[in-house]
Amino acid sequence: MWAIVPAKRLSEAKSSLSGVLTDDQRREIALRMLADVLEAVRCAPSAAGIIVVSPDEEVLSFAKENGALGFLEPGVGLNEAIKLAILHALSKGATSVLIIPSDLPLLSHSDVENIVAMASSPQDIVLAPSKDNGTNAMFLRPPNVMEPRFGGESFPVHLMEARKAGIRPRIYRSRAVAFDVDDVADLLGVKVHELGARTHDFLIRRQLNQSKSTKI
Repeated sequence: MWAIVPAKRLSEAKSSLSGVLTDDQRREIALRMLADVLEAVRCAPSAAGIIVVSPDEEVLSFAKENGALGFLEPGVGLNEAIKLAILHALSKGATSVLIIPSDLPLLSHSDVENIVAMASSPQDIVLAPSKDNGTNAMFLRPPNVMEPRFGGESFPVHLMEARKAGIRPRIYRSRAVAFDVDDVADLLGVKVHELGARTHDFLIRRQLNQSKSTKI
């Protein structure tokens, strides 16, 4: 199994948090969440490799520093870029892929293993919904068994695509996998759960800096 992790340009990352984080802070938290995702996948015995697909060279360099392959998105959009990354994974010998976004700071290697373990057939699909009805994990065996349709409320769309492919998808439900970071409440959630080591550390450090500034 190869994991495919799509990531936006850092200049566009987490724009919904621009009211509480500076541009530099948004860039930093995007990289820290990516690092947490990569760490979770690297620690999963089932993972043979990781491909980070992004149009941002800094993201790709960061991915390589953290044990992943970088795949430059050629400006074709998210789903087309994922399909190109799937082809790249196939060229590396992948017999299955796990597509997960880069903003899941609570993801654990156990989640990765549990998703893979749900797939028991030569042709299989496992989907994990996000808290907003998007898709936060998609396992495909073989890697090109169905079309990716990420974006917006993609979970019901992926259910339909799986059935079009003649496969009854398995559903993996997990608080950690459903939890992506979209707003201030989500940041508080990371702090409360004390998971996602690098993301959590960033938020604690930011809180300490804010406290010092207030005292001054």
